[in-house]
Amino acid sequence: MNFEKRIDKLIKLLRKKGLDAAILTSRSNIRYFTGIRFNTTSFSILFVSERGNIVFLVPTLDYKRVKKDCWIRDVRQFPEDNPNYLAPLKKVLSDNMACQIGVEFPAISIEGENLIKEVTNAILVNIDSDLSTLRSIKTKEEVELIRASAKIADEAMTKALESVKDGMREYEVSAIALNVMMEEGAEGPSFEPFVMSGENAWLPQRFSSKKELKRGEMILFDMGCIFDGYCSDITRTFSLGGLSDEQKELFKIAYEAQKRTVAAIKPGVSGGDVDKVAREYIAQKGYGKHFPHLTGHGLGLSIHEMPILDKDFEVVLEPGMVVTVEPGIYVEGIGAARIEDMVLVTEDGFSLLTGTPRDLIDIGR
Repeated sequence: MNFEKRIDKLIKLLRKKGLDAAILTSRSNIRYFTGIRFNTTSFSILFVSERGNIVFLVPTLDYKRVKKDCWIRDVRQFPEDNPNYLAPLKKVLSDNMACQIGVEFPAISIEGENLIKEVTNAILVNIDSDLSTLRSIKTKEEVELIRASAKIADEAMTKALESVKDGMREYEVSAIALNVMMEEGAEGPSFEPFVMSGENAWLPQRFSSKKELKRGEMILFDMGCIFDGYCSDITRTFSLGGLSDEQKELFKIAYEAQKRTVAAIKPGVSGGDVDKVAREYIAQKGYGKHFPHLTGHGLGLSIHEMPILDKDFEVVLEPGMVVTVEPGIYVEGIGAARIEDMVLVTEDGFSLLTGTPRDLIDIGR
């Protein structure tokens, strides 16, 4: 990855917006510009000025590793779990005397915001959406990492579903997928994986519980992993058999909506236009009020990033963007159905990145 080139783009952004510097704290942006992975409990700060001064503040425990592995030369340490952990940032700000600073709301803490104001009296400008736009078009290297992440997610989904049997609990299915992902080289899950069955699905309840899987229920499984920093996300609907005709029809409508929406992905269309395809079809079938969430979202170093496929989102799709397509229907007393795939926007259309069979999966054993 060419991290210096990414920093150059950030500096151009600062100059375009008339900002003196940026202070970044979100895990995804830190990794995007530095290439450094931290434990999920760790916190770090990246300072970049429009003049090209770059300072990376990291916990003392990570200092030697970062000094060894990071391309940034000015790496400084701060005392983790210490009330004065932000003191090193005071010197950075004092040395640079920035008057207008770009920050990521809401990623930056109130404490951090107050410290910046205390030291510099700087005007803080939210550049979160600008950074999301900058990251939204993936390079070929990024796409390959996302493909690898998607492949692991497919493998985990497939093996978990192959292991399902009557009487298993929701969390047991999630545990199998988690184990497969780690065995295949994932850093971990991209979000808490969840199996939702019966009432838990139509609520919906977005975590796996101790509820047992039963015949006659529609069951959703949503999961993904992180590979070399990049996220995957996939959902499939299955059952243990015994579904009614009404439940099967519900799935058929959700799946047809997803297929039509995927087919609409191409450069030049907006996120709102793509969402409209799914929403209008589901409404035509009488389930419009039962589709309560967005149609899809971008993903990369974050599990949810730009572009968003939803009403009123006018961001235009461009080659290199990666999105999910996941229209769903949730009907109390009947069940829920959703099929989610990862889709790469190409020069002339789209390419599916996830490949686990999408038909209604009947475990039936």
